[in-house]
Amino acid sequence: MTFEELDKRYPNGLDDAELASVEIDYRKHQATFHLSLRRSPPDSPDADVYTRAVLRLRGIYYISIEAPDRDHLFYPQENRVVVDGLPEDPDDFELFRSLRPKLPVGAFCCRFFVHDWNSFIHVAAAEAEFS
Repeated sequence: MTFEELDKRYPNGLDDAELASVEIDYRKHQATFHLSLRRSPPDSPDADVYTRAVLRLRGIYYISIEAPDRDHLFYPQENRVVVDGLPEDPDDFELFRSLRPKLPVGAFCCRFFVHDWNSFIHVAAAEAEFS
């Protein structure tokens, strides 16, 4: 599954998702992201109703968690971490420009913008499964 296919599964895509946890198993080359996603479009009366989802990545090529910017060092002020899932962009993640040609066609690549940190989590894996 590609990021674009994953993003189309929910009306709101991965915008304003709540990230509950990330589990990384380096021996198995797997990662699991526990998320809560909006079930309805932003203009819906139940736009703030979330449903739990799990993103499993297999065959991890990399996971890069950027540090928060210096104006966001005093997090956590809330008990949730809000992220937006986005396609990876070599203009915003310079290293991706050199990594992308080495990744196989169809690899799952994305970045999560972490609102509370004003920084990104970058991931690439051979496979992605969403449930």
